[in-house]
Amino acid sequence: MNKAIVLGSDAVNALGLVQSLGREGVYIIAVLDCKKSVLISKSKYAKEIVNVTNFEQGIDIISEKYLFEEPAVIFPAGDGAALAIEKNSSRLRGMFLFEHIVGEKGLEFYMQKQNQISIAREFNLNVPISIRVQKGGEAPDKMVYPCIVKPLVSCEGDKRDIHIAEDKTELNEILKNKINFSTEVIVQQYIDKDYEYDMMGCAYKNQEVNIPLSNRMVKFNRHLQDTSTVSYIEPLDQKITIEIHKIKKLMVKIGYVGLFSVEFMHSKTDDKIYFTEINFRNDGENSFIVHCGVNLPFLHYQDLCGFEKKIYSPITKSKKYIWEGIHFSGLIKKDQSFMSWLSDFKGVDGFLYYFKDDKKPFFYQFANKLLERLRFKK
Repeated sequence: MNKAIVLGSDAVNALGLVQSLGREGVYIIAVLDCKKSVLISKSKYAKEIVNVTNFEQGIDIISEKYLFEEPAVIFPAGDGAALAIEKNSSRLRGMFLFEHIVGEKGLEFYMQKQNQISIAREFNLNVPISIRVQKGGEAPDKMVYPCIVKPLVSCEGDKRDIHIAEDKTELNEILKNKINFSTEVIVQQYIDKDYEYDMMGCAYKNQEVNIPLSNRMVKFNRHLQDTSTVSYIEPLDQKITIEIHKIKKLMVKIGYVGLFSVEFMHSKTDDKIYFTEINFRNDGENSFIVHCGVNLPFLHYQDLCGFEKKIYSPITKSKKYIWEGIHFSGLIKKDQSFMSWLSDFKGVDGFLYYFKDDKKPFFYQFANKLLERLRFKK
């Protein structure tokens, strides 16, 4: 059986891959850009852990140490890891299996939000007004307000460069004085949302695209750039199915093979679903889909290895899940009252980190949050 190498950070995305693949019996090697793993090391499924200073060093170690008769499958757990794999694809090809794009334009091109917006428009997805601007540049005349400023490429910027401007004066102030990590940004029409969709899927080598369920995110932590805390995993309804058909055609046009997620916002003002971005790698919330009966990382593994893909039976009714670490952080930072926080647990079906056969990471995260809080108080 081919081994799997997870390249990423010591965080939820990599942990989800380790747990999803490990429970199917895959031998997992975690190559992590950290001095010491304090989360993934708690998982019984991480058979080997290698700590590196950056992803390039990780690629060096992988290509020197982990050559097997049956090629290992490399899973990127983040945009930076995905770009590092693509940059070294000629070096890795033939010795390893990994997600990729078949075509002239690679991941680096499609990770730029402006290019994603262009191809989304090509497939008639609703897209907010979006304009690319240099750091320190002038506010564009054609923008509508309020608007949101985001890094052009997520992994080359930082979430601290995300800002909301209520008018042109405030936007100019942000562009000139508050962009600290990005050289270019996207200025985008702000959508007054009531919920978001995170459509997770897998594109196979035969150009089939599998998007089995909908992840509808309904509550967010405003202290962590609106990261979702409460989600409903649901069967696909008619409204979102129309958008999914477009996404499947888009993925085939790009020539992408691998795990992905596509994010949408539902507007309260006009009842439309707006495209926001594509992530060309495993999604941090993919474990919700695994809990609901479809193991997308394992399907991707089987596809790359040439194995017959396992048949899963996804849920037929909505299930409620909580991203417990972010949710707990919202309570600590007083993002919501204790009673409101407690009420979120009513009717909950599960949690992002919680695998009943691998519980240590689940309990560790709360201990770590409490320790951080105590250190902060000191």
